[in-house]
Amino acid sequence: MTDTIEIMSVELVIVADLSIKIVQSIGSVLHGVLMELVGTDYAGQLHEAGLRPYNQYVYFDKDRKQYIWRLSAVTADAVNRIVRPMLEMPEKIFLKQKRSHLYIKDRTILEETSYEDLIHKFWSSDSLYTQAKLQCMSTTSFKVDKQYTIFPEAFRIYRYLLRQWNQFSTFGMLDTDSILGDLEAGVFIRDYNLRMGIYGLEGVKIRGFRGQVVMQFKRNVEMQRVLALLSYYSQFTGLGIKTALGMGGIKCEVIE
Repeated sequence: MTDTIEIMSVELVIVADLSIKIVQSIGSVLHGVLMELVGTDYAGQLHEAGLRPYNQYVYFDKDRKQYIWRLSAVTADAVNRIVRPMLEMPEKIFLKQKRSHLYIKDRTILEETSYEDLIHKFWSSDSLYTQAKLQCMSTTSFKVDKQYTIFPEAFRIYRYLLRQWNQFSTFGMLDTDSILGDLEAGVFIRDYNLRMGIYGLEGVKIRGFRGQVVMQFKRNVEMQRVLALLSYYSQFTGLGIKTALGMGGIKCEVIE
């Protein structure tokens, strides 16, 4: 493990007063809680930069029968200024918009890593990666020609992830111009089990998709590694629009 943790993912088990219904769009309210936590200066910096080096979303875990609030960050700065303070939050949180309380019941660190370690993870083994299963945990959408997309497209997903990686990586950029065509030619959607998702945000209903998408990688070992890396990375960045406000939450399983 390197000294610097640049990528970190945590989850909190949450419950709320009876007056609050926990639904996925509470993510936008919780974003407000986070921005209060980090303070106006840093919140302002993030807003001005237009960068979102973190993503967060809420979902219901059917196996555990619990509501989970998951947060990830992809820079050392965001890890230290957003994720770590979140782990130290008081157990009882007042939600101004809802005039009620949320309670944190449990806190778990899911992963701590760095860009160098992620590169090693996918390049140092002899594994061949053939597929990635992307589970869209909260409504996911891209904005194309002023319309919200209701179906995933492989090229759009990997173009987005490549851009995120090159924006935040401290160890090895992936050359966009030369790689993009190969990347898009090297993957296709093998299978999916999706349904329409609606995300309510400040009175606007954003349409998108939820559920599982299986990505198939074609037989080019180098491209398979890049695709596996970016697929895995999607868990920390989220996918598509408004990932800071609770949309585009992803869980990923890379298949060898």
